[in-house]
Amino acid sequence: MVVYFVNVFLLSSLGVAAFSDIFQPVSFQMVKLGDSATIECHINSEMKKRVWYKLTTGKRLQLVSTFNYQYNRTIFADEFHHHSAKSDKFRSHLRISATTWDDVGTYYCGVVNLNDIQFGPGTFLMIKGANMISDSVFQQPESQSVQPGDSVTLSCSVHTGHCAAEHTRVMWLKNSHHSAPQMIYSSGNDDHTCQRTESGETTCVYKLPMSNLSSDDAGTYYCVVTSCGHSQSGNGTRIIIHNTSRTKPVELSPAVIALMLSNILLAIVTVILIWTVCKSQRKHSTEATDGSTERNQTSDAVIYAAVCSTPRGLPTRPATVKYSGDSVVYSKIKYCQQNGDVSSSTNQRE
Repeated sequence: MVVYFVNVFLLSSLGVAAFSDIFQPVSFQMVKLGDSATIECHINSEMKKRVWYKLTTGKRLQLVSTFNYQYNRTIFADEFHHHSAKSDKFRSHLRISATTWDDVGTYYCGVVNLNDIQFGPGTFLMIKGANMISDSVFQQPESQSVQPGDSVTLSCSVHTGHCAAEHTRVMWLKNSHHSAPQMIYSSGNDDHTCQRTESGETTCVYKLPMSNLSSDDAGTYYCVVTSCGHSQSGNGTRIIIHNTSRTKPVELSPAVIALMLSNILLAIVTVILIWTVCKSQRKHSTEATDGSTERNQTSDAVIYAAVCSTPRGLPTRPATVKYSGDSVVYSKIKYCQQNGDVSSSTNQRE
């Protein structure tokens, strides 16, 4: 196990600086057993010597081929005789004519610069076999939608048939669009439950608990099973992380609460003051209107004046009434006669 991670670390450390120059467009590739597969590699530099390495599920790092662009010659290792290469100035593709179970693994494209080898991000090749009752893999659930911070448990049921559980190894592989395939967990013999039937066949269930999920955990998780030399994969479980954050209750500090209460109290006092000022102005306006009305009524009041005079022998005329557009004025004139009688006449003015 330690050797495996050392190999991955060495490949990653060597290849980090070269990701911009070496591009493997497909991070996860699955083909049916017996079909051909082409693993692409694009190179932006004019390095003359190029290599392909394979990291197997059995933790071995193998040299697949070397290519010399100057002499246009490719040399393959003995166990990769069914492989071929298509190379030119800016590409170096690896082709497998008829895939077998042994072809499962991660393939790294690299270029040799003096004593330095720089690698691409890698392509994991998975072989999908026919439905074999003695060696089937079933994953559940098929997909799971979760919120950030949630937990989920992935399950992988492996029917190994007559292959003993101690000869079965399970690897969880994560594939996402924004990163290279990652082996996130490799099981031992203490994290699964197995049942053996009377006929001698074995079924084991492997679980992968995941907690405090974030957007980086989104992707498809494959259960890769190596049993008695054969490798198979489940259909995968897709983890979907929703970015919508949960609504959390707002926690208010005492200072914030006091500030809110003071603002509410200030608003109430302001409303009361405005109402009082408006009421006072309305009262003064009403009193001013009443005073003006009383003065107008006083000016329009009827004035009666008694006038007593001695007649001079003038002829008596009836009272004359004059009309105007605004008011009527009544006046009563009394005059005294010589015999002491009092006569009166009334004038009406408008």
